[in-house]
Amino acid sequence: ADAFAARGARRAAAVIRAMIPRPAPADARVIDFAGHPLALLPGKAAWHPPSRTLFVADVHFGKAASFRAQGLPVPAGTTQDNLARLDGLVRVHDAARLVFLGDLLHSSHAQRDGVLLALMRWRGSHAGLRCVLVRGNHDAHAGDPPAALGFVLVDEPWPVPGADGLFACHHPRRMPGGGVLAGHWHPAITLRGPARDRQRLACFCLDGMTLVLPAFGAFTGSGPQAPPAGSLCYPIGGARVWPAVPIG
Repeated sequence: ADAFAARGARRAAAVIRAMIPRPAPADARVIDFAGHPLALLPGKAAWHPPSRTLFVADVHFGKAASFRAQGLPVPAGTTQDNLARLDGLVRVHDAARLVFLGDLLHSSHAQRDGVLLALMRWRGSHAGLRCVLVRGNHDAHAGDPPAALGFVLVDEPWPVPGADGLFACHHPRRMPGGGVLAGHWHPAITLRGPARDRQRLACFCLDGMTLVLPAFGAFTGSGPQAPPAGSLCYPIGGARVWPAVPIG
């Protein structure tokens, strides 16, 4: 009887642990965004613990394949790299939902067997994960992912369930009375040292009530647009997210 009770207590404890959102790791930067705790992760994702939602932007699956289809010599393996990093983020945080803030597929070349087969395999290993795509400008040209992937397809702005006042978009914008998570810019900041050295780092860009995530894709890079004056940039470097750098 005692052994049976002990097993029951362990099962109950496991259920309780599963219900508690995973905290942000020490290498993340936690901010208060639109009244919500949001962890900016060095893996180029944002984590909302109360709703167990991960946000990533601008994965651009199939970008390297698109370049190779045009005869350009670019490296292979970026799709597997992207999927491995997504896999790690989902498992570490025990995410219930993964929101892609636009530009999931780079172009129609991504709708080919090689890229789609890898996505299908990855999706099969996360069958219980709710995946949402907020359509971006590249998605308009690439086309929606196949229905077999089981993605929820939405247009911007999309109110995030379980996160009152948070909106998911692709293009940075303002929403009255709410905070916007977006992509599209591929934000980066150039840091300069005393010896005329400089380093360009991907970053999260907080512009008022709009948070722009760095591009997640391994072959995506940063955009040419400078962070807007008055914004705060959180650089990613050395496997951590650093304190905010104000943009003058």
